[in-house]
Order: sequence, then structure tokens, then C-alpha cells
Amino acid sequence: MSNPEVSDIRVVLRDGQLALPDRVVNADMVLEGAVIVGLAPVGTANGDEVWDLGGRRVTPGFIDTHIHGANGVNFNQADAETLASCAEDLARTGITSIYPTIVPGPEDAMKDALANCARAAELSPSIMGIHLEGPFVSAGRRGALPESGVLSWDDELMNRLLEAAGGKLRIMTFAPEEVPFASQKKFSMVGVEGSIGHTCATAEETRLAIESGARRCTHLCNAMPAMHHRDPGPVGVLLLDERVRCEVILDGHHLSNDLVKLALKLKGAHGLIAVSDAMPLAGMGVSTGVFCGQEVCSDGHRATLVDGTLAGSVTLLPEALLRTEKELGLSGVELQAMGSLNAAEDIGLPRRGSIRTDYRADLVIHGADGVDAVLRGGLSVEDSDGPRLPAVVQRVL
Repeated sequence: MSNPEVSDIRVVLRDGQLALPDRVVNADMVLEGAVIVGLAPVGTANGDEVWDLGGRRVTPGFIDTHIHGANGVNFNQADAETLASCAEDLARTGITSIYPTIVPGPEDAMKDALANCARAAELSPSIMGIHLEGPFVSAGRRGALPESGVLSWDDELMNRLLEAAGGKLRIMTFAPEEVPFASQKKFSMVGVEGSIGHTCATAEETRLAIESGARRCTHLCNAMPAMHHRDPGPVGVLLLDERVRCEVILDGHHLSNDLVKLALKLKGAHGLIAVSDAMPLAGMGVSTGVFCGQEVCSDGHRATLVDGTLAGSVTLLPEALLRTEKELGLSGVELQAMGSLNAAEDIGLPRRGSIRTDYRADLVIHGADGVDAVLRGGLSVEDSDGPRLPAVVQRVL
């Protein structure tokens, strides 16, 4: 079957340092419409437009499956237009796909937030679905989540939340000990991926959740018991089970570099999904605000409640990946897997998250001082009707 996103206009991005799934290579990339249609040796591809990248690094567009807001926008409270506008701002940083993440609370508040996110998905092509972080989580491991957001399992409530989300609910963080295993098995039947998190589960309860279909965890180590040498708890099981991918927050505060190295050694880069867990103060420097119904302070690097509890992150995904690359010496292959490919595979996003033939041209073109350009579906996120790339990139045809 032909790809409906392909057009007759042939565009060549010449001499890019491309982060492919298995290697980094300098090559020409050929686009037709929204789609990558081929790679070729440098200087050999021809097209209707030819842009010389001059060896600039090119990665797939970043995919953030756990983000609560940024630049003063709270996804729990924003209307659809504001949420979509924030998604567009995030796209300009290289985050071409997001799953707005909703903090649980009273039922009506959750339903309103879910409905706004669903409407926003119609306004921004970056919004691929919704992540609901709860409400069926452990009161003993709620972290910064509000007490009002910790609710007992209720089949009918689950149905009402699904209805409010208009078919856009894709991820739900849950505690295995709080949801009947028979109900956990139904998540995938309604298009929702259960993500183990905010939990006091034992190792055995975690194993049973995986057997019931769970294939991901929410922010590994955070809001779950630490490993003990006689009781590995959820962390040990999640790290050892090859079927499970784990979210990791790479801001340098939620996880130590050594823990990230351990997770990489046990699961490999393809077993980890980099997420920001960014909250509304992200991108605002030293600031204060309200998140999860509580006062939050940011020093520009970390956000905490008044008692010192971490309250999400203020580091967006591109910055977090760059920090990790520098401090851990990760390769381009590892970074593209953690920042794009794994999330796309995990959530079943078709033709996204990778530089390969017949995939969408969601691309980040990096310069010496940061991001030079972002393409989403082959078009500039700055102006879809304007030049494909900015003046810093030479157009030769």
C-alpha cells in the first residue's frame, strides 16, 4: 500500500550526520512530502529542493510521553487553545510529539482536563494522545500528586474517564496493588497502556502486573520503594524483565548518573524511554507557582514542594538528553533510541521516531549552538508555509 503522506515534491537534505537506529552516518536524505523516501551517499541525491546541511547532526523529532506543561502552561488547567499553543512552542525546541500528562484529582476536574487535551489534539499535530498519571495509585507513594487524586479502583469511573478523553487516553500510570489483575488485563482492550508507577507493590505484585500486560513503568525509581538486598521490590523486577521499558527522567536530580548507567547496563538503551516529567515552571528560570494544588518553587534547575519533595522537572527533554550525552558519553544511536524510537515503539506510533525509509520526516537539525531547525512532517514548525529551513542552512537548488 502506498503511503498517503508522500507528495510529488522531492526534497534533498544533503550531507547530514544522521542518527539511524543502528549507526550514525553522513548521507543525503530524500523527502517527498511528509515522508523520508530514501538515503543516499553524500552529494548523490537530486531533488526539486536541495539543502546543504554541511554535516549538521540530524536526529528524529523527540517524543515526550510524560510532560505536565511548560512556560507557565499547566496542562491540567489550560484550555484547548492554550495547550495546543504550548505544544507548538515545544515543537520548536525539537519535541515534535507529546502526550500531555494529567495529574489526577476530583473526577470532574480530571474529566475537564482530559476533554481539553482531546480538543487540543485537533489543533496541534504534535499532540498524539494523553497520559493520565493515576488516579489508581498508592497513597503511600503519591510523591507530589495531590491526596484528592488517589482513588480506589472503580470500573465505572474508568469508563467515564475514557469517555471524557474522547478516545485519546493512551497511557495510564497505575499501582499494581491498587488495581485488580483482571482489570489490568483489560487496559490494552480499550487502547490504554498501563504504566507501573506511584506504587508500593512487592516484587511479586509487579511480576503479576507484567504478566497481566504491563510493559512500561513511570519514572523508574521515583515514587516507588528502593531496592533492598532481600526484597528487590518493583525496581529490581522492572530492571530485569526484558519485556518492560522504563521511563527515566534525565535532569540529573531525579536519578543519579550512576543509576542511569546501571539501568543502561541492565536494560540497554532500547529498554529506556527518556521523559521530561516537565511541569509548568519549566523554561521560566527562578520562579514560583502552584502545581498539583501545592506551592512549588524552582531555582531554574529543579522544582520542589515546600517540604523539599521533587515536583516534576523543569528540564525539557532536549536539554536533558544533551546533559546526559555530555556526562555519560552516550552515542547518537543510544540517544535517538531513548529520546524518540523507544517511545514510538512503546506506544505504537506508526512511522515515527526514527530516520528510515517510509517514516515521517519529523526531524531535528542541530547546529553548533543548539537547534537550527525542526521539521514536522517535512515542513518547518516555525512556518509551515515558509522556507523549509532557515537562512543558516544553504539552499543550493
